[in-house]
Amino acid sequence: MAPREIGACDMVFFDATGTRRWYVALGAMFALMGLFVYAGSAAWALSTARTEPLITYDSQSENRDYAKTIALTFDDGPDPVYTPALLDLLAETGVPATFFLIGEHVIDNPDVARSVVERGFEIGNHSFTHSESLASSESRLRAELIATDRVIQDATGVRARLFRPPFLEDVNVGEFDGGKLGGDEARWAENAGFIVVGANLDTQDWNVRAGHADVILSRIEERLDPSRPTVIIMHEHAGKGATIEALKTFIPLMQSRGYTFVPVSEFFGLSRTEVMPVAEAPTAVDMLIIASAKLVVNGSSAFNAVIFILSLLGLARISTLLVSRRVLVPYVRRGWFPSLAQTIISIPTHYGILRTAWPGARYAPVTVLVPAYNEAANIEATILSVMSGSAIPDQVIAIDDGSTDATPLILERLAKEYGERLMVLHRENSGSKAGALNQALPYVKHDVVIAIDGDTIIGTDAIRYLAAHFDKPDIGAVAGKVYPASMDSIYAQFQYLEYMQGQNIDKQVFALGNGIGVVPGAIGAWRLSALQAAGGYSRDTVVEDQDLTLALLTLGYRVEFEPNAVAYTETPNSARAFFRQRSRWVYGTLQCAWKYRSWLFSREKPAVGWIVLPNTFIFNIIMPALIPIVDGLLLLGILGILPLTSAIAPFLVYTALDLWYAIEGIANERHASLKLISIVIWQRFFYRYIIAAAVYRAVVRAAFGNLVGWGSHVRRGDCHQALGEALRTPETPTGLIPSPIRVAVPEVTVA
Repeated sequence: MAPREIGACDMVFFDATGTRRWYVALGAMFALMGLFVYAGSAAWALSTARTEPLITYDSQSENRDYAKTIALTFDDGPDPVYTPALLDLLAETGVPATFFLIGEHVIDNPDVARSVVERGFEIGNHSFTHSESLASSESRLRAELIATDRVIQDATGVRARLFRPPFLEDVNVGEFDGGKLGGDEARWAENAGFIVVGANLDTQDWNVRAGHADVILSRIEERLDPSRPTVIIMHEHAGKGATIEALKTFIPLMQSRGYTFVPVSEFFGLSRTEVMPVAEAPTAVDMLIIASAKLVVNGSSAFNAVIFILSLLGLARISTLLVSRRVLVPYVRRGWFPSLAQTIISIPTHYGILRTAWPGARYAPVTVLVPAYNEAANIEATILSVMSGSAIPDQVIAIDDGSTDATPLILERLAKEYGERLMVLHRENSGSKAGALNQALPYVKHDVVIAIDGDTIIGTDAIRYLAAHFDKPDIGAVAGKVYPASMDSIYAQFQYLEYMQGQNIDKQVFALGNGIGVVPGAIGAWRLSALQAAGGYSRDTVVEDQDLTLALLTLGYRVEFEPNAVAYTETPNSARAFFRQRSRWVYGTLQCAWKYRSWLFSREKPAVGWIVLPNTFIFNIIMPALIPIVDGLLLLGILGILPLTSAIAPFLVYTALDLWYAIEGIANERHASLKLISIVIWQRFFYRYIIAAAVYRAVVRAAFGNLVGWGSHVRRGDCHQALGEALRTPETPTGLIPSPIRVAVPEVTVA
């Protein structure tokens, strides 16, 4: 099949008309406007919602004898498991109680909240979020009180006029009458019309472990004063049922001692209907508040569920990869893997990572393709590294894709030097490396094609190692191993860490299931007949190497990894260049994921459907995009806007996964520098943000239908310098002409 030349108008996501850009822009604008209007309306509703005046009450504890009288109160409900169990116990013993409910929990468990009221118990307001920063301002407290009041009204049909501040021990444990509590929080709540309820006995059951009900009982015994009225704070979910177990003993014990249990409203001289009046029909403002509260809670729950699932997947993925890399891969490679297990997971012993070539292995003749666009700084080093190896190809085709620097002149000079072994093709710039490679395919003489980027040099035995794999007809491609040519910049070190993770862990394990998703453009070998069966290098995407790899997998070919076929490539050394490179890669990954989406979870090609594409969608696109969001949630938790306990868990999971993965990648590198471990933490908090920004940019460009081309980068000559240093020995018969680009590359001379 002749290689195809697909125009830019056929590229995935590209909209040549530009109309989609306007539709997307207008849609985004209207969505943002709607969001701002809705958020503004909700904020206005909370600030203008009506409140009832504070009920006048007299503390009855001062007017009558309440010795041996107890009011049980329970905070932080309703709980779907423990609140119903507690209600059953209280009903059996005939003991009243008051439940202070959190607005978020009422939205999550409206039926439980309704059951508390229907079974004759009192309820109160315990804020909407139970945040430590609840009392940061009067407007914040008022908004939470009103939101909680309205969702309680929606769930139960009554208003809750009682309010207990969260973290009461920070206010005053010792007074149950809120009028006697100090601090702004109590006064602000009273301004909003709520009766503040304190307590004078805190069981601190929230720090009791399961099965230790005796601890709660002993605390009550120590702190209970029979000469005065007692309001006890408890939590129905504390100790995973320890509080309920304690009450099974405590209630009959107190009753036997002559104690009386009353609802907390009695201590304020108020009736149930006064502290829990029947709610009126909700107004439009009330309905907006209720809808907004549910949207926030349900949206947060959905997001937390996504984060939780992705965290589990990430942990499972990394655990599986690392265990397989340390245990399964070495055993199978050595032929020690049991034959039964091989049959179960379909791993033939002569495939993938289970075999690597050796210097003396027989290998097929190869053609080397070197596409180049403005690669004058490195192209000579690239060609020389190809021509100086232990397996010198008899055909090298260099394709100048319309370079505007000295690349054509250097290639023509090298063609004269190497004669028929080096063919140089010139073409007008196509904006696509795929087009340059396709132009060379009709001239290829051998069935094994090795493609090398023009800013890359290869190891001495790289060609031999790659070519030796093509002794089986179903081998479609072989990936080499890539290193940065220079480690002078932090960005090169970041990329080194990423390469080590991907090549020392991912590719080694994914090769077991024929799940290698990318044969790198820097160094990769392809079977010409397989390449032609795929229609040549596709211009549907900007990552022709990944696109072609997926195409071969869908055609039934195997893709292998050869860790001994080493290449060194120039990498970005500035934030801008690094971001541009990653934006292009991520955009191309999005294109490939979209192009091959029909193969997702395919039974026909399980390697693509169950390994490559899920790994691409989840771990190359979704999870990197969530990193800043997870960190942002942690920041909001630190600031007290969100509960810190719920925000810190995903942060710790994501950070631990990143650190574990990076360290294992370095540990599996034969010549790794341990000092690189020190920058792993910077990779997590700096490099990951660049990747996330690249994902966001790629998504926006894809939505807008923008075209992304090969790109133009300033080359420094890292490969030229690296090869020059390698050749700077007295035994070397030839030298390198210094890079024609005026950059900080020392002139290479050979004695």
